Amino acid sequence: MSYTETIIEPPAVFLRPRPLALTPGSFVLLPLLPKRPPPKALPAEVWSKVLEYAFSHDAMKNMEVRERRAALRANWNMVFVCMSWKDMALPLYYANVNIFTLSSLEKFVSHIYSSDQKWDSIRRIPYSTPGRWVQSLDISDIVLTLNSELFFMDLQLTKLFPLLPFLAHLTLHSDLILSNRALEALRLKDGIERLQVLNGLKVSPPEARTSVFDMYEPVFDLLQCCEGLERLALASPDDEKTHQHAVLESEADLPSPPSSRPLRLPLLQTLSLLTIPLSPLFTALIHAPLPSLHHLMITPYDDSLASPTTALLSAHGTFLTTLQLNSPKHWPTIPHPSPSSLLLTSPALKHLSLDYPLPTLKLPQGATHPLRVLTIPRPNSRFLRELEALLPRLPKFQAVRMKNVKWLRRGVSGKALEAGVQGEMRDWRRRLGRKGVRLLDGDWRDPE
Repeated sequence: MSYTETIIEPPAVFLRPRPLALTPGSFVLLPLLPKRPPPKALPAEVWSKVLEYAFSHDAMKNMEVRERRAALRANWNMVFVCMSWKDMALPLYYANVNIFTLSSLEKFVSHIYSSDQKWDSIRRIPYSTPGRWVQSLDISDIVLTLNSELFFMDLQLTKLFPLLPFLAHLTLHSDLILSNRALEALRLKDGIERLQVLNGLKVSPPEARTSVFDMYEPVFDLLQCCEGLERLALASPDDEKTHQHAVLESEADLPSPPSSRPLRLPLLQTLSLLTIPLSPLFTALIHAPLPSLHHLMITPYDDSLASPTTALLSAHGTFLTTLQLNSPKHWPTIPHPSPSSLLLTSPALKHLSLDYPLPTLKLPQGATHPLRVLTIPRPNSRFLRELEALLPRLPKFQAVRMKNVKWLRRGVSGKALEAGVQGEMRDWRRRLGRKGVRLLDGDWRDPE
């Protein structure tokens, strides 16, 4: 018995229309289209840009905590999709670190520290991985319940700061007061001049029989080393204690800075001073050259004739485009209104946010101002009359925002819309609308 072996290249596909017949037939499926060539492999540079886009941290800024945690978990799973991605994805993943629990912070610090201990001197790069990959660290979302957890967090950060030489963005917890030990570790670490953003830095409350000078000296020493800062947010941890230690010999005298060496922050663009009283640190910021400052948020303590707010605006108000006067809600209303010369000391201002008591804004006769948006807490009939008289000299003015009020949702009765604060806001909206000015609520919404 003989047979003939036929080899078909490429291997043929046989169709058997009657597989259960006694003599089933087979038909060769002829390809009508040419065989598809294998896809070309993308170079590593292209994959690196794809992963960089996928790990982009900008899209997570407006997410809620739960969504952000899910996105970071998905990024971690993406690192291990294939072995060729791992070397490219790990540096991108560690570039922006968000920590949500105290246990995660402990594990992260332990991993960074153990990796640094294993780093030998044979390698050409002096800094260990993944510590040198970290460019942004955010611990503001950690939930704390005990005071001892704050001490533990401070201890972990003291251990962590020296291992992050390329740290550029640091956001601290709102309840955390860095100890002098942690401040020293941050100040002496390699690459402190690369720090660009420092948010949530609080000053340690002074101990008994110490002066305000000692209270701010470690923070002052740290800022002297951070000449590359672009955004700085300072706050005082305990308002009552801060008030008690803000001792002024005379209302007109400013305390001297902690050091004869002035602060140099040539790149600082955004400065936030929440509940920071008049102090040597405040005076140092007044006398520091800040040529790039455009955004300022400050808590006015006592806006009398010789107020620190007036002194700060006189020194740095020339190039400001955003000014926010913000007091905590639990604070009592300050006795004096903000300076009426705000528009004079800040001639380039585009957004002004005021707090109670509202000042009477003034401009010289015939002068105009480029102000576009004005934010106030709630409607005020006296301020509306003054604003209407000022509008002809604000040619670029576009909107007024009520930061503590929200428009009622649709479907509410007409009587409810015309009563109380809602009625005042609708009156503002009608009167300002005639002059082409919009009225927005705290969420920047227009009812239409």
